[in-house]
Amino acid sequence: MILGSQAKLENDNRGVNVRRGLRTRCEMGLRPGVAPTGYFNEKRTDKKCHAVVDPVRAPIIKQMFEKVANEQWSGRKLYHWLKFTINFKSKGNKNLSLSNIYIILQNTFYYGRFEYGGNWYDGKHEPLITQELFNRAQEQLKRDHIVRSEIKEFAFTKMITCGHCQSGITADEKYKKLKDGTTVRYLYYGCTRSRNHKCKGGYIREEELIDQLIKIMDKMDINEIGMRHKFEEELERFTKFQKMFTDSDLKKKVKPVKMD
Repeated sequence: MILGSQAKLENDNRGVNVRRGLRTRCEMGLRPGVAPTGYFNEKRTDKKCHAVVDPVRAPIIKQMFEKVANEQWSGRKLYHWLKFTINFKSKGNKNLSLSNIYIILQNTFYYGRFEYGGNWYDGKHEPLITQELFNRAQEQLKRDHIVRSEIKEFAFTKMITCGHCQSGITADEKYKKLKDGTTVRYLYYGCTRSRNHKCKGGYIREEELIDQLIKIMDKMDINEIGMRHKFEEELERFTKFQKMFTDSDLKKKVKPVKMD
Protein backbone atom coordinates (compact mmCIF):
# COMPACT_ATOMS: atom_id res chain seq x y z
CA MET A 1 0.00 0.00 0.00
CA ILE A 2 2.85 2.37 0.88
CA LEU A 3 4.68 1.59 -2.37
CA GLY A 4 1.46 2.18 -4.36
CA SER A 5 0.91 5.55 -2.69
CA GLN A 6 4.50 6.54 -3.39
CA ALA A 7 4.15 5.66 -7.11
CA LYS A 8 0.94 7.69 -7.35
CA LEU A 9 2.61 10.67 -5.68
CA GLU A 10 5.50 10.50 -8.15
CA ASN A 11 3.10 10.37 -11.09
CA ASP A 12 1.14 13.33 -9.75
CA ASN A 13 4.34 15.32 -9.27
CA ARG A 14 5.45 14.43 -12.78
CA GLY A 15 2.14 15.67 -14.18
CA VAL A 16 2.45 18.92 -12.25
CA ASN A 17 5.97 19.44 -13.58
CA VAL A 18 4.84 18.79 -17.18
CA ARG A 19 1.99 21.27 -16.90
CA ARG A 20 4.31 23.83 -15.32
CA GLY A 21 6.78 23.36 -18.17
CA LEU A 22 4.07 23.79 -20.81
CA ARG A 23 2.75 26.91 -19.10
CA THR A 24 6.27 28.34 -18.99
CA ARG A 25 6.67 27.76 -22.74
CA CYS A 26 3.34 29.48 -23.39
CA GLU A 27 4.46 32.48 -21.34
CA MET A 28 7.57 32.58 -23.54
CA GLY A 29 5.27 32.83 -26.59
CA LEU A 30 5.78 29.21 -27.70
CA ARG A 31 2.66 27.19 -28.44
CA PRO A 32 2.99 23.48 -27.55
CA GLY A 33 1.88 20.91 -30.10
CA VAL A 34 1.90 20.65 -33.89
CA ALA A 35 2.14 23.96 -35.74
CA PRO A 36 -0.91 24.80 -37.91
CA THR A 37 -0.86 24.73 -41.70
CA GLY A 38 1.40 27.51 -42.93
CA TYR A 39 4.07 26.81 -40.32
CA PHE A 40 6.66 24.14 -39.58
CA ASN A 41 7.78 22.92 -36.16
CA GLU A 42 11.44 23.69 -35.59
CA LYS A 43 13.34 20.39 -35.56
CA ARG A 44 16.28 21.58 -33.47
CA THR A 45 16.04 20.33 -29.87
CA ASP A 46 17.12 23.71 -28.50
CA LYS A 47 14.23 25.33 -30.43
CA LYS A 48 11.45 23.06 -29.19
CA CYS A 49 7.92 24.45 -29.77
CA HIS A 50 9.25 27.15 -32.09
CA ALA A 51 7.08 27.61 -35.21
CA VAL A 52 8.73 28.79 -38.43
CA VAL A 53 6.93 30.05 -41.52
CA ASP A 54 6.34 27.54 -44.31
CA PRO A 55 7.46 29.49 -47.42
CA VAL A 56 5.24 27.42 -49.73
CA ARG A 57 1.96 27.26 -47.81
CA ALA A 58 2.06 30.50 -45.78
CA PRO A 59 1.28 32.80 -48.78
CA ILE A 60 -1.75 30.64 -49.63
CA ILE A 61 -3.04 30.83 -46.06
CA LYS A 62 -2.77 34.63 -46.23
CA GLN A 63 -4.66 34.64 -49.54
CA MET A 64 -7.44 32.58 -47.96
CA PHE A 65 -8.06 35.29 -45.35
CA GLU A 66 -7.86 38.02 -48.00
CA LYS A 67 -10.35 36.31 -50.30
CA VAL A 68 -12.85 35.92 -47.46
CA ALA A 69 -12.40 39.42 -46.03
CA ASN A 70 -11.98 41.40 -49.26
CA GLU A 71 -13.84 39.36 -51.89
CA GLN A 72 -16.52 37.78 -49.65
CA TRP A 73 -15.60 34.25 -50.68
CA SER A 74 -17.46 31.43 -48.96
CA GLY A 75 -15.74 28.45 -47.40
CA ARG A 76 -16.98 26.19 -50.18
CA LYS A 77 -15.62 28.51 -52.86
CA LEU A 78 -12.25 28.46 -51.06
CA TYR A 79 -12.44 24.67 -50.99
CA HIS A 80 -12.89 24.44 -54.76
CA TRP A 81 -10.13 26.98 -55.38
CA LEU A 82 -7.67 25.14 -53.14
CA LYS A 83 -8.49 21.68 -54.45
CA PHE A 84 -9.17 22.15 -58.15
CA THR A 85 -7.53 25.42 -59.17
CA ILE A 86 -4.20 25.43 -57.32
CA ASN A 87 -4.17 21.83 -55.98
CA PHE A 88 -3.10 22.95 -52.50
CA LYS A 89 -1.80 20.20 -50.24
CA SER A 90 -1.26 20.13 -46.48
CA LYS A 91 1.96 19.02 -44.80
CA GLY A 92 0.56 15.49 -44.93
CA ASN A 93 0.14 15.82 -48.73
CA LYS A 94 -3.66 15.87 -48.50
CA ASN A 95 -6.29 18.31 -49.70
CA LEU A 96 -7.88 20.46 -47.01
CA SER A 97 -11.41 19.46 -46.09
CA LEU A 98 -14.12 22.11 -45.77
CA SER A 99 -14.07 21.76 -41.98
CA ASN A 100 -10.28 22.24 -41.92
CA ILE A 101 -10.65 25.42 -43.96
CA TYR A 102 -13.02 26.88 -41.37
CA ILE A 103 -10.66 25.83 -38.55
CA ILE A 104 -7.83 27.72 -40.28
CA LEU A 105 -9.95 30.81 -40.83
CA GLN A 106 -10.86 30.95 -37.12
CA ASN A 107 -7.35 30.30 -35.79
CA THR A 108 -5.92 33.38 -34.02
CA PHE A 109 -2.42 31.89 -34.25
CA TYR A 110 -2.11 33.40 -37.72
CA TYR A 111 -2.13 36.98 -36.38
CA GLY A 112 0.11 36.23 -33.40
CA ARG A 113 -2.02 35.07 -30.45
CA PHE A 114 -3.02 31.64 -29.22
CA GLU A 115 -5.11 30.03 -26.49
CA TYR A 116 -3.81 27.20 -24.34
CA GLY A 117 -5.31 25.73 -21.18
CA GLY A 118 -7.97 28.43 -21.05
CA ASN A 119 -5.44 31.29 -21.12
CA TRP A 120 -4.36 33.60 -23.95
CA TYR A 121 -0.75 34.31 -24.89
CA ASP A 122 1.16 36.48 -27.36
CA GLY A 123 3.09 34.23 -29.73
CA LYS A 124 6.77 34.59 -30.48
CA HIS A 125 6.25 33.32 -34.03
CA GLU A 126 5.98 35.50 -37.14
CA PRO A 127 2.30 36.36 -37.92
CA LEU A 128 0.99 35.69 -41.42
CA ILE A 129 -1.80 38.27 -41.27
CA THR A 130 -2.86 41.30 -39.25
CA GLN A 131 -5.50 41.18 -36.55
CA GLU A 132 -7.53 43.66 -38.60
CA LEU A 133 -7.65 41.28 -41.56
CA PHE A 134 -8.55 38.40 -39.24
CA ASN A 135 -11.44 40.37 -37.70
CA ARG A 136 -12.85 41.30 -41.10
CA ALA A 137 -12.72 37.65 -42.14
CA GLN A 138 -14.65 36.70 -38.97
CA GLU A 139 -17.35 39.24 -39.79
CA GLN A 140 -17.77 37.69 -43.22
CA LEU A 141 -17.88 34.17 -41.76
CA LYS A 142 -20.45 35.29 -39.22
CA ARG A 143 -22.67 36.71 -41.95
CA ASP A 144 -22.32 33.53 -44.02
CA HIS A 145 -23.32 31.48 -40.97
CA ILE A 146 -26.47 33.56 -40.49
CA VAL A 147 -27.39 33.17 -44.15
CA ARG A 148 -26.81 29.39 -44.05
CA SER A 149 -29.00 29.15 -40.93
CA GLU A 150 -31.86 31.02 -42.57
CA ILE A 151 -31.61 29.30 -45.96
CA LYS A 152 -30.93 25.64 -45.33
CA GLU A 153 -30.96 24.48 -48.92
CA PHE A 154 -30.99 25.87 -52.44
CA ALA A 155 -33.74 25.31 -54.95
CA PHE A 156 -32.25 23.43 -57.86
CA THR A 157 -29.09 21.75 -56.52
CA LYS A 158 -30.89 18.40 -56.19
CA MET A 159 -32.88 18.67 -59.39
CA ILE A 160 -30.22 19.08 -62.05
CA THR A 161 -26.70 17.97 -62.92
CA CYS A 162 -23.91 19.49 -64.98
CA GLY A 163 -24.49 19.10 -68.70
CA HIS A 164 -20.75 18.74 -69.36
CA CYS A 165 -19.64 16.09 -66.84
CA GLN A 166 -22.82 15.02 -65.00
CA SER A 167 -21.45 16.20 -61.65
CA GLY A 168 -23.79 17.66 -59.07
CA ILE A 169 -24.67 21.35 -58.94
CA THR A 170 -23.66 23.72 -56.16
CA ALA A 171 -24.99 27.17 -55.30
CA ASP A 172 -23.01 30.24 -54.29
CA GLU A 173 -24.49 33.41 -52.79
CA LYS A 174 -23.10 36.87 -53.36
CA TYR A 175 -24.04 40.14 -51.70
CA LYS A 176 -23.42 43.62 -53.06
CA LYS A 177 -23.84 46.75 -51.00
CA LEU A 178 -25.37 49.61 -52.97
CA LYS A 179 -24.70 53.32 -52.56
CA ASP A 180 -28.10 53.84 -50.90
CA GLY A 181 -27.11 51.42 -48.12
CA THR A 182 -29.24 48.49 -49.25
CA THR A 183 -27.79 45.08 -50.01
CA VAL A 184 -28.54 43.08 -53.14
CA ARG A 185 -28.40 39.28 -53.07
CA TYR A 186 -27.31 37.23 -56.07
CA LEU A 187 -27.43 33.45 -56.31
CA TYR A 188 -25.31 31.52 -58.79
CA TYR A 189 -25.39 27.82 -59.72
CA GLY A 190 -22.34 25.96 -60.99
CA CYS A 191 -20.73 22.55 -61.38
CA THR A 192 -19.23 20.90 -58.27
CA ARG A 193 -16.59 19.23 -60.51
CA SER A 194 -16.87 16.08 -58.41
CA ARG A 195 -16.64 13.85 -61.51
CA ASN A 196 -14.24 16.00 -63.51
CA HIS A 197 -12.24 18.71 -61.74
CA LYS A 198 -11.30 20.17 -65.13
CA CYS A 199 -14.92 20.68 -66.15
CA LYS A 200 -15.36 23.97 -68.00
CA GLY A 201 -18.94 24.49 -66.88
CA GLY A 202 -19.35 28.06 -65.63
CA TYR A 203 -21.83 29.72 -63.29
CA ILE A 204 -25.34 30.95 -64.06
CA ARG A 205 -27.65 33.33 -62.21
CA GLU A 206 -30.75 31.73 -60.68
CA GLU A 207 -33.02 34.01 -62.70
CA GLU A 208 -31.40 32.89 -65.96
CA LEU A 209 -31.57 29.25 -64.88
CA ILE A 210 -35.30 29.52 -64.23
CA ASP A 211 -35.84 31.13 -67.64
CA GLN A 212 -34.05 28.17 -69.24
CA LEU A 213 -36.07 25.67 -67.20
CA ILE A 214 -39.33 27.34 -68.23
CA LYS A 215 -38.37 27.06 -71.91
CA ILE A 216 -37.46 23.39 -71.45
CA MET A 217 -40.70 22.63 -69.59
CA ASP A 218 -42.71 24.13 -72.46
CA LYS A 219 -41.27 21.46 -74.76
CA MET A 220 -41.95 18.37 -72.65
CA ASP A 221 -44.65 16.71 -70.63
CA ILE A 222 -43.35 17.21 -67.12
CA ASN A 223 -46.15 15.01 -65.75
CA GLU A 224 -44.53 12.03 -67.47
CA ILE A 225 -41.10 12.62 -65.97
CA GLY A 226 -42.46 13.22 -62.46
CA MET A 227 -41.16 16.78 -62.18
CA ARG A 228 -44.34 18.81 -62.09
CA HIS A 229 -44.82 18.90 -58.32
CA LYS A 230 -41.13 19.53 -57.60
CA PHE A 231 -40.83 22.33 -60.12
CA GLU A 232 -43.97 24.04 -58.78
CA GLU A 233 -42.52 23.91 -55.25
CA GLU A 234 -39.20 25.39 -56.30
CA LEU A 235 -40.81 28.11 -58.38
CA GLU A 236 -42.90 29.10 -55.38
CA ARG A 237 -39.79 29.08 -53.18
CA PHE A 238 -37.96 31.33 -55.62
CA THR A 239 -40.82 33.83 -55.59
CA LYS A 240 -40.76 33.93 -51.78
CA PHE A 241 -37.00 34.50 -51.77
CA GLN A 242 -37.38 37.40 -54.19
CA LYS A 243 -39.85 39.05 -51.81
CA MET A 244 -37.69 38.25 -48.77
CA PHE A 245 -34.55 39.92 -50.06
CA THR A 246 -36.29 42.66 -52.10
CA ASP A 247 -33.72 42.50 -54.84
CA SER A 248 -34.22 45.92 -56.38
CA ASP A 249 -31.50 45.34 -58.96
CA LEU A 250 -33.24 42.44 -60.71
CA LYS A 251 -34.17 43.40 -64.25
CA LYS A 252 -35.94 40.15 -65.04
CA LYS A 253 -38.90 38.77 -63.15
CA VAL A 254 -40.07 35.22 -63.51
CA LYS A 255 -43.59 35.00 -64.79
CA PRO A 256 -45.96 32.32 -63.44
CA VAL A 257 -45.91 29.19 -65.53
CA LYS A 258 -49.19 27.72 -66.59
CA MET A 259 -49.10 23.95 -66.18
CA ASP A 260 -51.37 22.11 -68.56
